[in-house]
Amino acid sequence: MNRFANHARVAVPGVVAGLCMLMMLCPFETFDRASDRAMAQDAVGATEPTYVGKQVCRECHPENFELHRHSGHADTFATTLESEIAKKYAEKALDAGEPYGVFQYRFGQDGLQTRRMADSNQGAFPLQYVLGSGRNAVTLLTLIDDKGADVAGVEHRISWFGSHGDFGLTPGHAGMVPGNTTEVWGNVVRGKSVQQCVYCHTTTGTVVGTEIVNLVADVNCEKCHGPGSGHVRQARASSSPPPYSVGREQWDLESELQLCGDCHRLPRHIDPLALREYTSELLRFQPVGLLRSECYLESEGNFMCSTCHNPHQDSKTKSTADYEQDCRNCHQPNSDDHVACSVSPTDGCIECHMPAKTFEQGMVFHDHWIRIRKEP
Repeated sequence: MNRFANHARVAVPGVVAGLCMLMMLCPFETFDRASDRAMAQDAVGATEPTYVGKQVCRECHPENFELHRHSGHADTFATTLESEIAKKYAEKALDAGEPYGVFQYRFGQDGLQTRRMADSNQGAFPLQYVLGSGRNAVTLLTLIDDKGADVAGVEHRISWFGSHGDFGLTPGHAGMVPGNTTEVWGNVVRGKSVQQCVYCHTTTGTVVGTEIVNLVADVNCEKCHGPGSGHVRQARASSSPPPYSVGREQWDLESELQLCGDCHRLPRHIDPLALREYTSELLRFQPVGLLRSECYLESEGNFMCSTCHNPHQDSKTKSTADYEQDCRNCHQPNSDDHVACSVSPTDGCIECHMPAKTFEQGMVFHDHWIRIRKEP
């Protein structure tokens, strides 16, 4: 599959590439094919805004390109045929628990396939796509013709977890029981849910039937900044082009939070009961915790995702000391205008107020509900 194919799609406005939380692992792609270069040139010359590809952005933004290249966002979507993580499944026999049984895996001409040992006469089930980077996990997705009005896909029951370097049940699958012959391969997701899976793991892509059209894999520059053809034309024509404001004249930090939360989740995406109880599942959805934090509520719109995170950089490459400096920037111990911690005003901020918590299958997330905690 050409991972830069077919760039026609409505822009997703945004100023930043969001936080680096859940994703990625494929090799760095070169841009040396004549067809790709020609495609980018055609896009830059188009009248309507079109996607030009991250390699064109690299011409003027090499530092951000390099940061992004090593981030989780750079490898969020692939076919199993091109994924290094998918190869870990090959020739394995993995127990999915009763009544699913043991899955056996092999590579075919079109990518990864699986069979159930309990159904030796049943044909192989194709596993098409890899979603996620592997830093926390990757999950396999297969689009199916569900004979219904909506598009549908199977979220495979066995995922790979970089958190502990092994296979395990896909998050949310514990306690599930297959209700039909399709569900023995995993959870069937339909309509908006399967579209959202593809939307959040790609720069652009729409599920149509059992295909993904207008696919640009991974969360690249134009996922958040929108199609760059107009900006590139201006940059090549002028030594001081106007700033690229992500498609809208007015941009504020609330807009940034909405952008990041579009995929990393906002309260509107969460069941109200889970919000009230603040279940462990919400650790994965950092903006949900951030929005109930006093750091956000008392900041008058000045505290957002990019206060602590460089949106182009993998969040795990920043040191705890640097994150604690972000805390001290707002909680200066020697300033009457700031509220300083009475217990430890200069260090220990993250461990105390944003501790790392373990989620399913050993995945670890920092709780972004920044607060004084009652528990030890």
